[in-house]
Amino acid sequence: MHNPVFDRALEKGARCEQLSREEAYSLAEEITPDRLHRLGRAALANRKKRYGRNATYVFNLQINPTNICGSGCTFCNYAASRNAPHAYVLEEPGIIDKVRRLQATEAHIVGGLNQIWPYSRNLELVRSLRTTFPDLHIKGYTAVEIDYFARTSGLAESDVLDQLLEAGLDAMPGGGAEIFSDRLYRLHWKNKTSPEGWVRIHQLAHEKGIPTNATMLFGFGDTWNERIEHLLILRQAQERSGGFSCFIPLPFQPGAGHFIEKGPTPLETLAVLAISRLVLDNIPHLKSYWPMTGLETGAAGLSWGADDMDGTISEEKIAHLAGAPTPVGLAREKMEETIATAGFTPVERDGAFSPRKAVR
Repeated sequence: MHNPVFDRALEKGARCEQLSREEAYSLAEEITPDRLHRLGRAALANRKKRYGRNATYVFNLQINPTNICGSGCTFCNYAASRNAPHAYVLEEPGIIDKVRRLQATEAHIVGGLNQIWPYSRNLELVRSLRTTFPDLHIKGYTAVEIDYFARTSGLAESDVLDQLLEAGLDAMPGGGAEIFSDRLYRLHWKNKTSPEGWVRIHQLAHEKGIPTNATMLFGFGDTWNERIEHLLILRQAQERSGGFSCFIPLPFQPGAGHFIEKGPTPLETLAVLAISRLVLDNIPHLKSYWPMTGLETGAAGLSWGADDMDGTISEEKIAHLAGAPTPVGLAREKMEETIATAGFTPVERDGAFSPRKAVR
């Protein structure tokens, strides 16, 4: 059925203009094959207007100090109790040695909520990384972890952020947002910070000059309306603070024994990418996160609005313990080959999305 609101949303989105709430919701009213292709064409026009054929990636190392966590999220296969067979704890010398050997451009630090790696130890890790590797871009600790550090240390969230910033933190990742739905929050992750708390902590970080990413977990019982509302909340938060650098949609990884047997299809993932690009006019970058989409869908996402494929992600554990079948890491050459095969020009970037070498 012809819908003039949908048509107008595509036209405005292709020009990188802000959509009204009604226009944003119209994008997901009905995902038919014809609408899916039209969404893709509009999102591609949008990303080409912003970035041409360039597609970026970063040479990064994922640091997950431990997976021992007490938050009890129903969708997580990464978290472990102290005595679980897959529980592990890293030590600082091994982390420093791995960063030195890999010579990564960016370190991405995310861990569990526990007292084996309490706030003080995480703070000193940041300080050690900064002292040892002055040029390393350190992106660390989700809003969930900032909330936990504050509660367990007796400090205010603001003080935690100030101390991490002083120690050498450059940016924060966007994990822990899940989806901004009170219904799903009460069902699946009620023991950690709420959607409102996540937004508040990111706004606080932005006020201090700490740029952050934003994420959305989808495909675990959420609705299209909840997804659109999540995007609109992020867009409004960005209007207030301007500190979000990148948005990353994360398709749910079912894993063994989960309450949902199958995650989103590749086409659903591409639809989420396209709609995200059209709705989030004020968040500059959109990431096609290949460890959770799969490499092929991740590369296809570059034609559905994404301008970044994250990176080589050596030692990534969270998605893979959740059941993601993708490789644990990709060499620079494979990443560049993947982007080029998808029809785009690979550009290696730093942690702040600036090119590290000339476009080829």
